[in-house]
Amino acid sequence: MESKLLKIKLYFNSRVQLNQLIPYMRENIEFPKSEMDQKGYFWDSVFYEKDEEFEYVYIVIKSTDFSKIMLDESELIVSPFRDVYEQFRSQCWVSEPYLDLEPIFCFNSSMVFSN
Repeated sequence: MESKLLKIKLYFNSRVQLNQLIPYMRENIEFPKSEMDQKGYFWDSVFYEKDEEFEYVYIVIKSTDFSKIMLDESELIVSPFRDVYEQFRSQCWVSEPYLDLEPIFCFNSSMVFSN
């Protein structure tokens, strides 16, 4: 199992929307799980940070092989999660690429997706 850490810059005061997204995902886990399964990775953990200007969300993602994840989402069978997620992205993400922080080592390589 491979791991990556993504750092995503959010607009200030995005915590409210993040606090809506995560419970939605927990309560409707079959929707994000279905999309992530199709793409070939899953969110392992989500962390939050705030400074004077921006807020950040860090997402640890895991995959058996990142070189094989779905890049062309035109074949993705979308679920109701897609609208919720895209709304969060459009309202909260600062329009610049996220940082893909270099992985060094994952100690918990047997981690599996669960609710």
